Amino acid sequence: MTILLESQESSSPIITRAVSSALLNKPFEVYNFSRWQRLALRAIGFLPAEVAEWIIPRVNNTNALDHRDVESLETKDLVNARIADYSYCNEKYPAITLGVGMGGTTAHISLALGGPFLPQAFVLTLKNGTMTGDVNAYNQITLETAKRITKNNPELMTIQHYDPVHDGWLVKRVNHLRLKLIDLPEEYKSFIRRKLQKNGTVVFLDGRAKWKRFRTGDRNVFQVGGWGDIQPDEFITGSDRLTKFAKNEKLVYSHWKLDDFEIEEGPESEWGVEPGLGEALEEFCNQEGIQFIRIAYSDPNDFSRLAYQTKKQLLEKEGIKPSGVVVEMFSQFDAQIIENSSLIPLWLIFNTKDSLEFLKNMKEFFPENCPIFFSGLATFSRTPDLVKWIEWKNALNDYRVINIGARESHFPADAKALLDWKKPLENWAKNNRKINRINISGSELRKIADSINIS
Repeated sequence: MTILLESQESSSPIITRAVSSALLNKPFEVYNFSRWQRLALRAIGFLPAEVAEWIIPRVNNTNALDHRDVESLETKDLVNARIADYSYCNEKYPAITLGVGMGGTTAHISLALGGPFLPQAFVLTLKNGTMTGDVNAYNQITLETAKRITKNNPELMTIQHYDPVHDGWLVKRVNHLRLKLIDLPEEYKSFIRRKLQKNGTVVFLDGRAKWKRFRTGDRNVFQVGGWGDIQPDEFITGSDRLTKFAKNEKLVYSHWKLDDFEIEEGPESEWGVEPGLGEALEEFCNQEGIQFIRIAYSDPNDFSRLAYQTKKQLLEKEGIKPSGVVVEMFSQFDAQIIENSSLIPLWLIFNTKDSLEFLKNMKEFFPENCPIFFSGLATFSRTPDLVKWIEWKNALNDYRVINIGARESHFPADAKALLDWKKPLENWAKNNRKINRINISGSELRKIADSINIS
């Protein structure tokens, strides 16, 4: 029996499936729920938000793998699964994008270039977590598995990612192990040779976001916390608001310093790229005579700026006025709808205060007299840096807002939103003119990227 290593809800499969669907001009669904799951979610959605907030965290570990399932894992198992997402994409493409997988942002950039995306990171969701918030116990659950994987696969490094706040209810029951490429696998080389057009371009999205982490092995690290409005040091040393959060969540621990391991600064688990892959990719492109473009940002939001400005410029090339902005969030994005419309996407990392500030900063670039489709993310948890619904509402009070995410009455615990979040967007897209899809060249993307670096 073939083991599905990455959950279909993990970031890399979501992006590769979304890009593949859009290249084939087919609809895409992030979540593929069974009939009984859909019925259950709809029933829960009719109940108060507190019900979903209690139920969803307790039934959401069904995709977790046993550690024995990954003992013999090989790099090719991971990359071939993502390559397989393009098995029906039989054309050759003007560009192929690799690197950091930032949800809708990466999907939109890849599609603007007119080709597939290949990820540098893969996430395994393994059984067992810690109900008390014990960081040392959490580390021990997966440490030996992580070391076994890197011992057998020299082109990989591992990040044990423990975020007891933003992933709070998840890490009580499961363990997240992220694997990152630090070399270019032969399978990716073969894919590029087969799928890239003559004189095509390879674009590398080099995420340089930094975070504190603990060194647990030669190619193994442990990261506490994740991107949001809580800084790395606060996760490690604690604070009043984390003490309050821990008490509310019935956690024994309210700060998370890993004992007996040295702390260092390195690429952030989700939005940072480890050294090695980019360099190997550039060397490969030079050997093959392929144009190579590296786009690097320290602030992951700058990739969202790039995707936004790229779609805006594509519309200008066609002489089409933007018809609205879709404010996407985390896994709530639909690349196919964006591709076939005159809507501009603005992808937000999460439903935290830093994303709210980014949204406010981007408003000056919004087209006038156009609707804003807003997708408030249902996370079924209340974190210290969560943005309240009224704050999102106030940030967009000068615009006609169409809600395509969690309902105001149920935010941030809306089970119904998992099923229906984009229905208003789909209905709008059906009734509005589609555009002919054109691509942007790698050199044009480079110019837009440079202008963002300057600003």
